[in-house]
Amino acid sequence: MTQHEGGVNYGNAPGSNFGHAPGSHFHGVVNEHGTAAQQEELRALIDGLLNAVARHQSQLADPDGASTAVELLREEVAGDQRPNRLMGFLTMLTASAGSVTAISEAATKVRDLVTAML
Repeated sequence: MTQHEGGVNYGNAPGSNFGHAPGSHFHGVVNEHGTAAQQEELRALIDGLLNAVARHQSQLADPDGASTAVELLREEVAGDQRPNRLMGFLTMLTASAGSVTAISEAATKVRDLVTAML
C-alpha cells in the first residue's frame, strides 16, 4: 500500500479489496473517503434510505432484508467505507425493495456518489 496525494494505492497488497490481475496496470485507488461535502451527502442519502424503507415497509419484497441492508450501510459509512461492501449492501437493498422505485432511485444516488468517491 502506498500513500499519495488524493488517496491510497492498494495495488497488490495482501487482503486488498481491489486485487491485481497478472499483466494489468490497474491499481485500485480510494480517495481518503471523499471530501467533507461528499461525506455529508453520503450520510444524508443513507438517512434518506432509512426513512424510505420505513415509509414503504408494507410494500417491500423483503422488509427485514431492506432494514438490515440500510443498517449495514450506515455501519460501513461510519467505519472503513470499503467500496465493495457498500456496493454489496446497496445490491442487497435493491433486491429487498422489489418494485419500490423510491428506494431503487435512492440507492442509485448512493451508488453514484460512492463511485464518484473512488
